[in-house]
Amino acid sequence: MTWNASSGATGYNVYRDGAKLNATPLASTGYTDGGLAASTSYTYQISSTGNGVESAKSAGVTGATTSGFVCSTTTASNYAHVTAGRAHDSGGYALANGSNQNMGLNNTFYTTTLAQTAAGYYVIGNCP
Repeated sequence: MTWNASSGATGYNVYRDGAKLNATPLASTGYTDGGLAASTSYTYQISSTGNGVESAKSAGVTGATTSGFVCSTTTASNYAHVTAGRAHDSGGYALANGSNQNMGLNNTFYTTTLAQTAAGYYVIGNCP
């Protein structure tokens, strides 16, 4: 993240969800926050320092991390999807794992494209 310099500031403090992230004031107007949890929102605030005095914190800005999961598609026979664990058999039909969408008969003659949109969750079609 970056922010505009404050007149007279000699350093900056960064806060995430109210907790100060840096031990000593930063000289630059940028900060990279690492080690964040996937699919989580965080609120950041900045304060400036000068002559040993810290300003009030800025208004909060919220950012969110992504799940880190990348959607992928596989086109195969329904039988191959079931064998590979992307679908399961129910009464002779192949159902996509997670969404339980009916893909048709569980055999090698029916071909379906499945999109894995989350870990263990498949939908019929392509990635969004």
